[in-house]
Amino acid sequence: MLKLITLIKSRSKKLGVRCYRNRLPTILPQKTNSVGRFGVGLVACDIKDYTLWRPRPRQLHINRFSDRNGPASPDAGSKEEDTKRDGGGDWTPNNGAVLRWGIAPVSLMADDFAMALSVLPPNQHRIVSCVAPYQSHALAFAERHNVENVYTSFEDLAKCPNVDVVYISPLNPQHSELCHLMLNHDKHVLCEKPLCMTEEQVKQVLEKARARSLFLMEGMWPRCVPAYHYIRHQILRNRLGELQHVHCTLGLPISPSRLALYGGVTTDFGVYGLQLALWIFREVPSSIQVSGRVNADNVDVAADIELTFSRNQIATIEVSSEKRLDNLAIIQGKDGCIKMSNYWCPTRLVTEEADFDFPLPGLDQAQPTHYHNRLGMCYEAEEVRNCILKGKNESDVFSHNESLLLANLIDSIHAELGVGSYAVSQKVPDLQAEIELARDIVVDPEELASETCRVVQKIDVGESLKSPETHKELTMEATTQPRPKVSQTPP
Repeated sequence: MLKLITLIKSRSKKLGVRCYRNRLPTILPQKTNSVGRFGVGLVACDIKDYTLWRPRPRQLHINRFSDRNGPASPDAGSKEEDTKRDGGGDWTPNNGAVLRWGIAPVSLMADDFAMALSVLPPNQHRIVSCVAPYQSHALAFAERHNVENVYTSFEDLAKCPNVDVVYISPLNPQHSELCHLMLNHDKHVLCEKPLCMTEEQVKQVLEKARARSLFLMEGMWPRCVPAYHYIRHQILRNRLGELQHVHCTLGLPISPSRLALYGGVTTDFGVYGLQLALWIFREVPSSIQVSGRVNADNVDVAADIELTFSRNQIATIEVSSEKRLDNLAIIQGKDGCIKMSNYWCPTRLVTEEADFDFPLPGLDQAQPTHYHNRLGMCYEAEEVRNCILKGKNESDVFSHNESLLLANLIDSIHAELGVGSYAVSQKVPDLQAEIELARDIVVDPEELASETCRVVQKIDVGESLKSPETHKELTMEATTQPRPKVSQTPP
């Protein structure tokens, strides 16, 4: 009986799971009681506490793409948003315009992107072309995703008249070249991060997209997921108070050869923490401090980055390709904080009041993806479609200026670490080894102990050391001539 009474009391204090059909769920007000502010025992928010609180209320966000046979939202298909581009470059109304995608090239990432498109309404997104160096790979991809045109040349895909926008996902160093190729053939571009390997390359690609009035977006797809928009909503409503600190960790073991193909750990991992800091503070950092490790191939394998913003706001980012880290982000404000694991593809936010779940659309219908939570790229694809149909050449969630700023920050980090083109080209002299070699020219073995100082002094004043031939002659003379006697009596 006592257990039953305890169970009934505890159930009355719990908040049931709530579903929100709007994009930004909000926490409902609750009454304070003796147990705690929200009916459960809570742990104070500590920036170093990575424990996800339990038990706690949970609230659920339902995705916008549940109806695959109809419009994605109540306003989808409206005359104002659904438009298409005609041959003259003007945008005219057209209800139900489908965005025709080209995939360049076929890869595991592209396979996940195609899977993400499959959860969207088929009358709005369709893959019509793909390219792969090997025809068998392209044909296999085309069979899995019902693709009409198959190519083994990037240029042939760029010339395909049926393609509106191209999803680019080769190795990072190839991004710049493929972006230029697709833009030159009047194709809109969604390019995986990083957009290019250097700030100068990013600037050139952005200038071309603007000059040709084409849409170009760096594939920073975390910005498009509902969890990020909820965070922005909470910040604008001042739910966290004055923002103070953002802390991110991301570490996964990667082989050095594979990491070199991606351009290093800062380019591959660090961008997620950098973009999150920019998303939270919404300003250019005033200073940056970097420490890390670089391997023999001048590739960064670990980095600790600290960005300082105005009002003493700080973002710390730790990335590593040598070990697994917590892979967690904490946004700390004066009045509260938000935690999220896998912050590059979050489906849950943990706050002091409640957990917020953002289940991926089509998770129970689509095939498993190669990478974690990649079905979330459907939000990115929807953002691309909305921007193109509105005639925009950039997205507000991750603009061209942010791509340029991100490239500038990565270049600055690489310069501090001595990565790639910023590595020291000249070999640093080994002074100790030169001293050891210099000792070989000593005539009298008894002077060996003080010879280091003598040789260094000679180098400082510019005197040249004796050649090996002279050294041999001096040695023979020293062995034939008697040594002078040294008086033991002090003068």
